[in-house]
Amino acid sequence: MQKVLLCRKSGFWLVRIGSEEGFILAATLWILAAITLTAGFIALWAQDASETAYQAQSDLNNEIALSSTRSVILYLLATQHITLAGLTVPGTEAEEKEPVNPMDSSVLPKGGEIRLDDRVYHGCGKILFSIQDEGGLLGLNNFFPDQFENLLGLLGIPAERRGPLIDKLLDYTDMDDLNRLNGAESGDYERLGLPSPPNRFLLSSWEARNVMGWNALSELWKSDAFPRLTTVCAGGIPNPNTAPKLLLETLGGVDGEIASRLIQARELMPFSNISDLSEAAGKELSLDPIGVGFLPSAHLRISLWYPGSRGMREIHVRLTPQADKKAPWLIDCEFDLPLLQEQTYDDISTSSLSVFAPPLSSGSE
Repeated sequence: MQKVLLCRKSGFWLVRIGSEEGFILAATLWILAAITLTAGFIALWAQDASETAYQAQSDLNNEIALSSTRSVILYLLATQHITLAGLTVPGTEAEEKEPVNPMDSSVLPKGGEIRLDDRVYHGCGKILFSIQDEGGLLGLNNFFPDQFENLLGLLGIPAERRGPLIDKLLDYTDMDDLNRLNGAESGDYERLGLPSPPNRFLLSSWEARNVMGWNALSELWKSDAFPRLTTVCAGGIPNPNTAPKLLLETLGGVDGEIASRLIQARELMPFSNISDLSEAAGKELSLDPIGVGFLPSAHLRISLWYPGSRGMREIHVRLTPQADKKAPWLIDCEFDLPLLQEQTYDDISTSSLSVFAPPLSSGSE
């Protein structure tokens, strides 16, 4: 047994403990330190597990709300009228004054419509959505070359490259193997080790990346600009009531200032003819009446997402109200994309849409 020696030096007591007692003390301190570290790790693990479970529950609620919003939109498309202003909504102030007649085929605005120009609305829960009339986009399978060149220029493509790009796109989609002046056919693709062109219409705007020389154009694919402005479901001049501002600028004689003026005018009263369009523009617009449509088309693009998500759901719908023994709509394609940077929440419509259920949970999330 070790002795404990006590001595006083400079006013302090010094304690010398034997080797056995010192070992026990050191071991105790190490055990306490280990317990403290273990408790800290357990606390961090519990906090992380709690946050993970909370996020999983939140994501589940958002996915349920997204599915509900999707169903409500499809129901509205199948049961409500589409006017020059957009998709009518039951329960609006305009409908309370004059209920919608199911047999009414008038396309005049009713008031309170969901606009089909890709503006953002609140859906169920925290879901945000937008609907774009694809008739308001530039058709890749049927277009006016001058207007297509204008769009490429607005997206930053130099003038000398626009014609060759269009020739290669036309060679990719036509039914023959003849080369245009600046085009490319199977032999040109084989020399570069690329898949041969299918010689058919594009199935989606994203397929344009398979056209020779198109994939390298970062100006077109940055923030998905080109796919959001184009479609494979429509052609001719984009619908002036639903076209994005940049596509309005592709019309002959329309610049950025006039395009903004047209958007402001259609907010008050949608256009129904070229005369109204020219009056709002403040100048005569030389447009082919046959190539201009003012009523939304049967092809629509629905985008759904929620704040904090990294992706968005994109659905391409074709309305088929006259289809015999089939659904009043067809889903051409549905897929998830990265959330676009320009999909901000600054321009969300504040209109109250009673058809969407209240949030699944309280605002404490």
